[in-house]
Amino acid sequence: QAYAAQDALVGLQAAQHHTHISGYKIAITTPVMREFVGFDDAISGCVLADLVFQNGHRIQAHERQHLIIEFELALQFAHDLPSTTTVWTADSILECIACAYPCLEIADDRYAVYADLKKHFFSLVAENAWNHGVVLGDRIDKSQFDLLWQTTGTAYVNGQPIGHGHSRDVMGHPLQAMAWVANHMASRGHAFKAGQWVTTGSWLASYFPEAGQALCFELFDGARVCLHID
Repeated sequence: QAYAAQDALVGLQAAQHHTHISGYKIAITTPVMREFVGFDDAISGCVLADLVFQNGHRIQAHERQHLIIEFELALQFAHDLPSTTTVWTADSILECIACAYPCLEIADDRYAVYADLKKHFFSLVAENAWNHGVVLGDRIDKSQFDLLWQTTGTAYVNGQPIGHGHSRDVMGHPLQAMAWVANHMASRGHAFKAGQWVTTGSWLASYFPEAGQALCFELFDGARVCLHID
C-alpha cells in the first residue's frame, strides 16, 4: 500500500511538472543510516527529471521545510534490463552498468521525529523517501570500477572535512544495492531503462545544512560533486 501511494504521488508530481522519472534512489542501505532512522531494511524512491541538477547547483534553504543533504554514489544503466525470472546478483547486474557519479541527494524530512520514525516508517515510503532532487557530479567510467569499490569518500562543508564513508558500507557493495533494487522493482512490475540511474544510499549520516554553506562529496582522483546552499 505504501508503494502504491508512492506511485500515485510521483505520477501526480510528474503530471503537474510536465516531466518524467529520470532516476531512482535507494534509502537506508548503510549501517550509519539504519542506526540514524531506526530501521534495518532498504526502501526505494523515484527522482523526477526536472529535479536532476548539474554539479555546482545552488538551492534556496528557505524553500524547504527542513533540508537534508546526503552523500551518495549513483550508478547508471548502459541498456534496458532484460525481463528475466532469474534473481539479479551483484555479478549479473554489473554487465548492465555503464558508469557512476558521486552525487548529493536533496531531501526534506519536514521536521520528522526520528525517535518515532520506526513506528511510522511506511509513511517514508509513501512520501517517495523524502526526495527533492539529486545533484550529479563527475562521471566515473566503468573501467575505473575496481578502484571505485576500494574508495573512501569524504564529505566537505565550506572546504572542511566532516566525515568519511566507504563503498562497502552500502549493503556490503554498491552492486549488491543495485541487485536489490532491480529485484525489488521487478516484483512491482517495473524494469530499468538505458540511461536511468540509481543513487545507492548515503555513505554518511544525513547532514542538515544552513544557508551560506558549500557542500562537496569527493571520491578518488578528484571525482566530486558540489552544491551551494543560499
